[in-house]
Amino acid sequence: MQVRWNFKLIPNQEQTAKIDRWLVTLRKHRNYALRERKQGWDNNNKGVAVEIGIGSVYAWGSYCDLETQVEFGVCYPLTCPVQRHGVIPSELGMMVKNSKGETVWDSAGGIQSKVTTLLRSYREDFKQIDSDVLQRNLANLDTAYSNYWKHGRGFPRFLKVLNSFEYKPKRVKLVSFTGNYGVAYLPGIGKVKFHNSRDLSIVAETRTCTIKRRGKFYYISILVDISESLPEEKIPSSVMGIDVGINRLVALSDGSFIENKEITTNLSTARRLAMRQRAASRKKKDSKNKSKAYSRLANQQHKLSLKRDGYNWQAATKIVKTADSVAREGLNIPNMVKRAKPKHDGKGGYKRNGVAAKSGLNKRILDCGWGELFQKIAWLAAKAGKPVFAVNPRHTSQECPKCNHTEKGNRDGEKFVCRACGYAEHADTGASRKITKRGGLSFPPNQRRLPADCGKVTPRKISTPLWVESRNLNLSGREF
Repeated sequence: MQVRWNFKLIPNQEQTAKIDRWLVTLRKHRNYALRERKQGWDNNNKGVAVEIGIGSVYAWGSYCDLETQVEFGVCYPLTCPVQRHGVIPSELGMMVKNSKGETVWDSAGGIQSKVTTLLRSYREDFKQIDSDVLQRNLANLDTAYSNYWKHGRGFPRFLKVLNSFEYKPKRVKLVSFTGNYGVAYLPGIGKVKFHNSRDLSIVAETRTCTIKRRGKFYYISILVDISESLPEEKIPSSVMGIDVGINRLVALSDGSFIENKEITTNLSTARRLAMRQRAASRKKKDSKNKSKAYSRLANQQHKLSLKRDGYNWQAATKIVKTADSVAREGLNIPNMVKRAKPKHDGKGGYKRNGVAAKSGLNKRILDCGWGELFQKIAWLAAKAGKPVFAVNPRHTSQECPKCNHTEKGNRDGEKFVCRACGYAEHADTGASRKITKRGGLSFPPNQRRLPADCGKVTPRKISTPLWVESRNLNLSGREF
């Protein structure tokens, strides 16, 4: 079974400086390759030349020979390397042979990969970086182009900051691991110590490895093959329905709640983040003070993300341990956090569309981390052999569980009162129970039931023991 494990690195000063230099060079390398492809497409290679030390070569981007109308490439136009002029230095060896033995043009990534190999021969900053890291950097750019054409995602953008790089499979070696620490060998960087919280003795083989920079901290993410396997899913006898929200993070179908900590949207933290953001943006461009200010801001954001991540793990553990299966809402979170669309008033202006309120709601949703919470629940349930299924969330908080009357006015904030039959309960709890009902199973057995949803429990009579003198006495000696 393949799993991805994350560890916190403990690099020395020399290794830290080397990683930072690599990230700067890799960012420039990616942006240069992206500009080369984009400029070749925009200008159709007219008068575009790039000096590489052994001659001039045109940028890649056009898609066919205009005279013969033959398409040489096998990719889409933006990623195809064929040049209309046909001028390529023979020393580069840009031509490859296909399965039929015909000499054809290489792909854009293949051509830029060969150019990168040549750059390592006379550029010291490229020579210091491991060759596999440079190849993976171009492969990630190819993936971005593929996502743009095949999956309708955004066009690859130029990066201002690059905070990660990858190694190919089997390149990173786990040298030793004792107690709470381990040592990993990173090609080009050396042996780096890391905090260990796993049983690394069960690792059969290391696959891809990613080095990440988060604020002033560094992490290693390794995809490993382990000897263990996930258990088979059991036939569930009970289900726990959950309803996520922003006032309360999760409402469970047994009547309990998991509170929302508001990691970044509470008043003090949001104010501090806004102040540091303004302070960083006002600093002089390309100055050391500006980089220090953004470094402080990144460190604070990273600590807040760790706090959210830890709290969501605790919430997911509580949910999975409650029943034999979990039913959740099948939410489309990316669509839920889109900004409000502008509305034209027909007079050259725009109507009010509640964009400020929608922006605040989007921040609250993103602060909760619903998607990460669902992923954690799915992983913990898979390790426990418990199924997790998503149900249709439509009208779960507006439909009456007693008479099935659906109306928007049934819910008012956290209160649910059916306008048809008068049934009343907590809105989030009712929604979680509706999700459970749609899951097709019953509530978890032998669960403690609360006296009432959000009901106040007060004693009928307050009495004092005989040996305790009551202080609520009037002059006649009788109690009030």
